[in-house]
Amino acid sequence: MLKILGSIIIIAGATVIGFTYSSIFLQRVKQLRDMQYALNMMETEIAYTATPLIEVLFSVGEKSSNIIKKIFVGMAETLRSKKKNSVYEAFIDTYTQMKGGIYLDKEEVGVISAFMQSLGGSDIEGQKKNINITIKKLEGFEKRAEEIRTKNEKLYRYLGVSFGVLIVIILV
Repeated sequence: MLKILGSIIIIAGATVIGFTYSSIFLQRVKQLRDMQYALNMMETEIAYTATPLIEVLFSVGEKSSNIIKKIFVGMAETLRSKKKNSVYEAFIDTYTQMKGGIYLDKEEVGVISAFMQSLGGSDIEGQKKNINITIKKLEGFEKRAEEIRTKNEKLYRYLGVSFGVLIVIILV
């Protein structure tokens, strides 16, 4: 009886680990989509309402979800409190604080940080072009991330179950 209970606990634990790790791939795709959505909102706010940048960051942050919301609101608060002088510095500071919950690759963060360096440095048309270029790059990253997710999500789920069963077989 005790062996069966122990076996079930081991298999369940390994399965949970596999499912947890596989969810990282889904979160990455979701965060890329959320960032694209946030940049689309930012383009609308900048182009049609001519709202000051700090207010745009707050507004976009409030309309975004989860970690993207925290990034934009954090940037706006950092700029409002004058802890940092530029949007790029505020982004880096906020990104560093929230790094654990962000599942984007280094290259994807690089594109976003390059965009943040240019934000506020040109006229409205220049900002619109920079936003559209960044969105196009993020769309490419999203397609690649979706392919990776499709390929690896089931793999890690099955690996979790398989390792659990393997451990039980070895112990029995």
